[in-house]
Amino acid sequence: MQSPVDPPHSPPALTFEPMPRDQLRGVEKLSVPLIERISRTRWLKTGVHAVIGTLDSWFIRFITGKLWEVHGLEHTRIAAEHGVILVSNHRSFFDMYICCSMLHFRSRLARRLFFPVRSGFFYDKLLGLLLNMGISGGSMWPPVFRDEERRPLNRLGLRQMAAVLGPGALIGIHPEGKRGKGPDPYTLLPARAGLGRLVAECHPETVVLPYFTLGMGNSFTHEVRRNFKKAGTRGEPVRIRFAAAIRAGDLQELGDAQAMTDAVMDVIHALGQEDKAAREADPRMA
Repeated sequence: MQSPVDPPHSPPALTFEPMPRDQLRGVEKLSVPLIERISRTRWLKTGVHAVIGTLDSWFIRFITGKLWEVHGLEHTRIAAEHGVILVSNHRSFFDMYICCSMLHFRSRLARRLFFPVRSGFFYDKLLGLLLNMGISGGSMWPPVFRDEERRPLNRLGLRQMAAVLGPGALIGIHPEGKRGKGPDPYTLLPARAGLGRLVAECHPETVVLPYFTLGMGNSFTHEVRRNFKKAGTRGEPVRIRFAAAIRAGDLQELGDAQAMTDAVMDVIHALGQEDKAAREADPRMA
């Protein structure tokens, strides 16, 4: 993919519209404005990530890095002046943690991270706010509201995400919405249209970067223990397979949000089939 370049008549910069304060409740009246302020202020968000994000990335690489196996890293060596939407299958709680930690060291795409999260706990509980700030530097944003009367606010959340995208900004999305738990790890769950709705709000030169990952379990202590075993005894590696980046404008031509989402998921499914073929030929998988 060529380096994205603004077309002669590129869309105007997107403006950031705050969540309406009169629709916030309890702890949300503190948590939502606080994380919004960090997220929309580029220098502040970059500074927070430079401290907390760097520490997190070093820690995750130290305790899992020997398990990493990355394919298609050349697809991450791109200009992304209007930000990146990182999209993957969802098999483990730690899928995005591992990939973003790897990108922190091997690219400049991840300098400000954003991960939409359900508003319950992380925004309506004080402990959730403290964990969001202490563990991720406020990266679990924007909140996704599940109560029926406030679901329309989630469309505003999409516009907020589109507005904060820029150089070094990365939004992590799992279109499946929940972890796949079936016996076949290569069977993806039906994808939701949220990714397509986000792409529709973005600058056409925003980059969508699909990847497929497998090998990371849901027991963190088990993964850490095997990371420190001798080479050849660690078992299945944690594979990350990138595809070529997709220009948001090319997806926008499909018109329909679900069609945009499905087009990206088709790429991720193809990566999964590549991984399956490689796995069947790998003695470490026996």
